[in-house]
Amino acid sequence: MIDRRTGYRFALGRLMMIVLLCFALLPVLWSIVLTFRPKISLFTPIWEAPLAWSLDNFGALARSDFPAALINSLITAGGATILALIVGIPAGFALAKGGLRGTFQTSWALLLLRMAPPIGIVLPLFLTYLNLGLLNTRVGLTFAYMSLTLPFVVWSMWTSFSQIPSELIEAAAIDGATLPQILWKIVLPLSRPGVVAAAILGFLLAWNDFFFALILTRGQTATAPVAIMNFVSYASVEWGAIALATIVLTLPIVPVIMFANRYIVQSLGGAVKG
Repeated sequence: MIDRRTGYRFALGRLMMIVLLCFALLPVLWSIVLTFRPKISLFTPIWEAPLAWSLDNFGALARSDFPAALINSLITAGGATILALIVGIPAGFALAKGGLRGTFQTSWALLLLRMAPPIGIVLPLFLTYLNLGLLNTRVGLTFAYMSLTLPFVVWSMWTSFSQIPSELIEAAAIDGATLPQILWKIVLPLSRPGVVAAAILGFLLAWNDFFFALILTRGQTATAPVAIMNFVSYASVEWGAIALATIVLTLPIVPVIMFANRYIVQSLGGAVKG
């Protein structure tokens, strides 16, 4: 009886998972269908016009500013992630193993800073950039994205480094290793899942951003999420091109997530056991 109940629960859980997965994938599948539908048959049921397929949306997307905006997204999000890792890894190590007071409160203050509403950050940034001449520049947007990625990276690195036994670091120091050597040769290899997870999730925060790019960039420096707005006008809305742009915006993330999936799982579960 116990085995049968367990089997029923397992089957019910799997059924619920499949239903939720189908519900989550439905918008993606519908977007893929819209990319191949002509404008006149966009909202016509497929069974009523099964042969109404077209590649016009691909041409419209190629002729637009979206490809250049996609490159802007890659440069700014990638640059912000790299800079956040350069600053956040030593900061996280100092919080975890520096013996400083109030590290727990500091780490959670960083997380709360990440949760702050963007409108409270972007207005001071806009006024500062206006005086420094950084508006409508990739450099300015990259540093703006650091306000999204850096608090998360520092907090994530703090949690990863805290799992490393302090005895291991003390033994390396006794053997004559310097602090940079301990960080780069001992701590980082042991915390590789946490570093990869922080890099990927921090990159996604900047890659999917819309609000900062909308306020701080225009024209040639706009990112892909903002460039999608160009398909919306007072006269019409190019739903097919919008659907194709969202698919293209998602495609670069898929292989990265597949590659880093096991690192993210290890990071959430704890990579190092003391």
